[in-house]
Order: sequence, then structure tokens, then C-alpha cells
Amino acid sequence: MNWFDVNILLFLNQFAHHSPAFDWMITRAYSTNLNGCIVIAIACAALFDPKRPSQLCERSELLLGATLLSAPATLVARALALSLPFRLRPLWNPALHFQTPYGGGSLVLLNWSAFPSDHATLFLALVTGIFFVSRRLGLIALLWTLVTITFPALYLGVHWPTDVIAGACLGVGVAFIAKVPQFRNAVEHVTMKWHQQHPGLFFAILFVWSYETASLFEDGRRLLRGLWHLV
Repeated sequence: MNWFDVNILLFLNQFAHHSPAFDWMITRAYSTNLNGCIVIAIACAALFDPKRPSQLCERSELLLGATLLSAPATLVARALALSLPFRLRPLWNPALHFQTPYGGGSLVLLNWSAFPSDHATLFLALVTGIFFVSRRLGLIALLWTLVTITFPALYLGVHWPTDVIAGACLGVGVAFIAKVPQFRNAVEHVTMKWHQQHPGLFFAILFVWSYETASLFEDGRRLLRGLWHLV
């Protein structure tokens, strides 16, 4: 623990149990995949040119590149959580005397290290990609992510503030790889070719990828865990 993390969490924790309805709302906000779906919906709105129906917007390869990079960024965050020294989550830390809000305290996360936040990594990578093509939609996506994803993680004691900051920095940093000329040109070449020559396949892959991203690649992670245990 450090003074920065402790002071922020204790400030937020003083509001716990003041309103069962508010605690319930924050708990539901963190546990649902709808928040991720909203970010994906904003990304889709940014991807297409409003003046040219069904056509990709200018610099769409940057958004698509950042979207593709969000998956490896999340894997890096999970690898760091597994390889770095274990960090107990605030709600399970007895030294903090954290008052768990109504409906919080899932035992699922008990043995999961808190640092860094893979939610912050994934969705800040997506938000960065949206900013590449639209500042207005990027700002909307950022505010939505802060209010419905990162704030609930802090309020419920799932993450320390530095977990979220580190995850966000990782996501933003990886998303900026989309601006590397070689990577950008490769994404532009492939996406333009698929979009023009195989639009059905393009949108099918985009749909599946969007679904997996909104669910934090839960199906993919389950598959990898099953294959790991099988091997």
C-alpha cells in the first residue's frame, strides 16, 4: 500500500453503505458486459464515414489497428499480473479495513493479483483508437469508461488507483503502435482489401471481434485455460 492509493480509496469508501440503491447500481455497472458494448458501439460509430454510407472513415486503419492491438495489450496485462509480485485487492486487504459496498465482494477475484487492471488496459486502448479518428466520440467513450468501468473498480475495492493508471498507460501505449507506419500500412492494406472484395467476411470478423472485446475475451480465455490444463 502507498499513501496515494490508500487516501483515494478511503475517500471513496466513506460513501459505501450510504445508499443501497447507489451501491447496487455501481455493482451492476461493474459486473455487466453492457459497458463494453457501449464502447464498442461508439467505436463502430467512429469507424464509418457519416457522409458516405457503408464507407470506412478517414484514418480508419488507426482505429482498426488499435482495436486489434487491444487483445495483445490485455494479454500483456494478464502476464504482468501473473509474473509480478502478487498484489492483494483492496477489498481483501485487512490493513485497509475496507467497507465492502452492498452487493460487492466477489470471491472470484480473491486469488487474482490486482496489478495492473486488464479492464483499464483493454478499454483505454479502444478509447485511444477512437480518439485517432474522432475527438468528440473519443471524449464520450473516455467519459463512459471512467464512469462505468474504472470508477466502479475503485469504489468496489477491486483495484487500487495505481492498478488502473498502470493498465491505462499500458493500453494507450500499445494502441499507439497503430501509428507506426509499417503496422499502419499493413492494416490499411488488409482491411481495404477485405472491405472491398469480401465485405461479408469483413463484417463477420468485425462482429465476432467486437463481441469478444466487449466480454473481455472471456470465451477465448476459457478456451486457452482448457487447452493449458489439457496439455
